[in-house]
Amino acid sequence: MNTSASPDHRLRRILHDELHARSSLYFEAPANVWHVAMLIDPAMDVPPSLLILPDVEVSPDRRHGIAPLGEGRLKWERHTEFLTLTFVFPARPGQRWLQEPDRAVALCKTVASERIAAVHIRVETQEHGASILGTCGFVDPVASHVGGRDGTAWSDFRLDAGGYVRILFGCHRLNAYRTGRMVRRLLEIETYRMMALLGLPLAREAAQKLNLLDVRLTSLVLQMRTETRSEKDLLSDITRLSSEVMGFIASSRDRFSATAAYAELVMDRIAELREDRVEGHQRVGVFLERRFRPAIRTCAVTERRLDRLAESVAQAGDLLRTTVQVALAEQNAALLHSVERRARTQVRIQQAVEGFSIIAISYYLINLFKLAMDSAVNLGLDGKGAKSAMLITIPAVLAAVGLVVRRVRRAIADEQAGS
Repeated sequence: MNTSASPDHRLRRILHDELHARSSLYFEAPANVWHVAMLIDPAMDVPPSLLILPDVEVSPDRRHGIAPLGEGRLKWERHTEFLTLTFVFPARPGQRWLQEPDRAVALCKTVASERIAAVHIRVETQEHGASILGTCGFVDPVASHVGGRDGTAWSDFRLDAGGYVRILFGCHRLNAYRTGRMVRRLLEIETYRMMALLGLPLAREAAQKLNLLDVRLTSLVLQMRTETRSEKDLLSDITRLSSEVMGFIASSRDRFSATAAYAELVMDRIAELREDRVEGHQRVGVFLERRFRPAIRTCAVTERRLDRLAESVAQAGDLLRTTVQVALAEQNAALLHSVERRARTQVRIQQAVEGFSIIAISYYLINLFKLAMDSAVNLGLDGKGAKSAMLITIPAVLAAVGLVVRRVRRAIADEQAGS
C-alpha cells in the first residue's frame, strides 16, 4: 500500500529528528576535554555568543550545537535547568595537565550563570595513561576498566585549584566514536550527579521544618483529645498548618522529582560503562553509588515524610470537622426537641383556649336567648314554655358552637397541610 501521498503529522519531523538531536564529539587520543555545566533560567535562550560562532552547526530547536574553536571544537547542550559547554582540544602524548583555554573561559563568561559542575578529562592511550597516572596528583583514586576492558578511567573526584574534577581516561581498543561516547558518559555522570544533589540542601532544610510541623500536629491532636480549646480555634490552627504543609510540598515537589530523575540517569550511565575491576582500586560505580545513594535516599525519604504529614494533617482536620458536625447535629436535635415540646404545649394551650371559647360564646348566646325569652314572657308568653325552651337551647347551643369551632380548626389544618 502506497502511503507517500498521506500527509505527515505536524510533529513527525521533530519527533523523528530526536534520534539525531544530541550529536556527540568524536576524537582520538590524546586529547583534553573540558566540560562545564551552568544553571540557567528555564526561559533563557541560548546565549548569542554561541550562535554566532564561525561555522557553527545548530539544531532546529537551537538546543544543541557544534562549532570549531581554534584547534579544537565546542559542543553545547541546553537542558531545562542547565547549559553544558564541552571543549575538546588535541594534546601531545604524555603532556601535563593544562588549564582550560582562554577562548573557553571567555565563552563561559558570556553565559553569565553559576557553574554547577566542571570536569576535565585527559584522554590518553593506554600506555601513556598508565605512565602519567603518578603525575596526576590523585588522592586515593578509584578506577575501572570500561567498555569491555577497552578503556580505563581513574579519578579521585576531588576539585582541583580551578574547580574541575579531574579524570584520566586511557584508551586501549577504542576508536574515535567509542571514545567520544565513553567520555560523554563520564561527563554526564558528574553533571547529573551534581544536578541530583541540588535536592539535598532542600531535604535537610525540610527535615528540620518537618520536625517542627510534627510537634505542632501532635499538640493539636492532643488538644482535640483533651478538649482544652474550642473546636473553632482548633480548626483554624489545623487549617493554617495544612496550608503551610501544602505550600512547602508545592515548593519542593519539583526539586525532589528532578532529583529522582537525575539520579536515575546517573545509575543508567554507570551501567552503560560496563565496568570491570582494576586491581588495587575501588570501582568508579561502587565509589559513586556508596556516596551518592544516601543523599538520594534522604531526598526520597523527606518527600515521603512530607506526603505522610500532609495526609495526617488532612485526617486530623477531617476528624475535627466530623466532631464539629456531630456536636452540631446534637445541638440541632436538642433544638428540634425543644421546639417540639413548645409546639405541643402551644397545642394544649390552644385546645384549652378553644374550650374556653366554646363556653364563652355559648354563654353569650344563651344570655341573648334568655333575654329574648324574658322579653317574650313580658309580652305574654307562657313562662313554663320559656323555661322548657331554655333547657333545650343550652345543649343545642353548646353543640352548635363546638361543631363550628371544630370545622374552623379542621379547615385551618387542611390549609396548612396543603401549603
